[in-house]
Amino acid sequence: MNILEAKNEIKSAIRIYLEKDENGDYLIPDERQRPVFLIGAPGIGKTAIMSSIASELDIGYIGYTITHHTRQSAIGLPFISQKEFGGQTYSVTEYTMSEIVASVYEAIEKQGKKEGILFIDEINCVSETLAPAMLELLQRKKFGPHKIPNGWILTAAGNPEEYNKSVNELDMVTLDRVKKIVVEPDYDAFKTYAYNSGIHDSVISFLSLNNQYLFKAERSANGFYFVTPRGWEDLSIAIREYERLKIEVTEQFVSQYVQHPQAAAEFIRFYKIYNRFEELKSGEKIENGEVEKTDLSGDNFEVRYALAEILRAKAVKIAEKASQKLEAIEYMEDVISKAKKDGQVLLEETGTLIKELNSSKWNRYKKSAYKPIIDVFESQNYSVAGEKYKQECNVYASKAITKIANILSFGEKSLGQSQEFIAITSGMIANENFISLITNVGWESIYHYFEGVDGSKAGALKDKARRLLKG
Repeated sequence: MNILEAKNEIKSAIRIYLEKDENGDYLIPDERQRPVFLIGAPGIGKTAIMSSIASELDIGYIGYTITHHTRQSAIGLPFISQKEFGGQTYSVTEYTMSEIVASVYEAIEKQGKKEGILFIDEINCVSETLAPAMLELLQRKKFGPHKIPNGWILTAAGNPEEYNKSVNELDMVTLDRVKKIVVEPDYDAFKTYAYNSGIHDSVISFLSLNNQYLFKAERSANGFYFVTPRGWEDLSIAIREYERLKIEVTEQFVSQYVQHPQAAAEFIRFYKIYNRFEELKSGEKIENGEVEKTDLSGDNFEVRYALAEILRAKAVKIAEKASQKLEAIEYMEDVISKAKKDGQVLLEETGTLIKELNSSKWNRYKKSAYKPIIDVFESQNYSVAGEKYKQECNVYASKAITKIANILSFGEKSLGQSQEFIAITSGMIANENFISLITNVGWESIYHYFEGVDGSKAGALKDKARRLLKG
């Protein structure tokens, strides 16, 4: 299965493990809660989905790479204690608490979550001295004599043998104690993630045309040539910073992330095509309706598709800014409603909001949308201030639809009702922020641009958006 399907499987498993009866006892007893063992190629997102699941389920999370641990740190250090048996005192060996188990208890205190996920990465790469401890962990959720707290679900991941020479194949006894999920690289799953995670537009465009390079690993006389989804995502972040600092993006630079010579060479060639539209990409003339079209006569599909992806990216970026503002005012109104019954709520929420704004969890668009709410909460008349900010956000969202309409008009006049234009509309419908915007504001003024999107995967996405609007 792909990584998104695996995420849903794991999420469902954790949900049933945490279900309780009327007495507050877990419906599935601890010994029947099989740890999830996720196995798949490196760099396809195994680790990332675990923390994402914890966030979505609002439970705690702590992750460990087990290869970094010795037997002593995993199980605990021995010490001598005195115990009395049959009226006589004996020296016996006991163990300090496992560093990993202790970290779970610390996470419970710091995160304030009594339930959570303990994720052990590279579990099939442990040394022979740790292997027996891993079996006991999977069987009894214990490191040595110390048990993982109830309510904390054990998950694990590992790479197949062909990608890691340190892998020790798990035997049948061990595998019979886990819920094994095998994950394969999948472009459609990556594209869904990429559209909603800020992957650089040039990377999305390139992989849309060359999805054989999403994950590729080949052994040569000089070692492995490879590229992974993690490599593309890290490259995306680095490219954005290079562009911000006006540093040239070279093939040598790309090769540091895309360690497959052919993939790196083809990407840099496409990146140069993509940057042909630098002025249109970085400026705001298209969304402001100041330019109607560009002449693409004589250009091939690759050039036209590059422009289409630039337009899609512009549209979803506008949608993201607007949808974050709409989300912010929904949060603000909920807090103000509670504050009318309990004034202490404003003080508490202000403190929480300041912490979130200072953290790295929120992107700049979300921070920009939520930051003015602090002034609302701290104003003498927070209801009036809140209503004013709500009006500002609603006006912003309405203008966002107008800007998106200008982008679509430019795209249609430049590309016609072509496959490339459909790539713009289908990509927009696949974006969560765009769906959120049109659900809250409406898309009557732009709906006709999507009329040609039918009879394909894009058509299915369009139907999904239509259902959301009706709902």
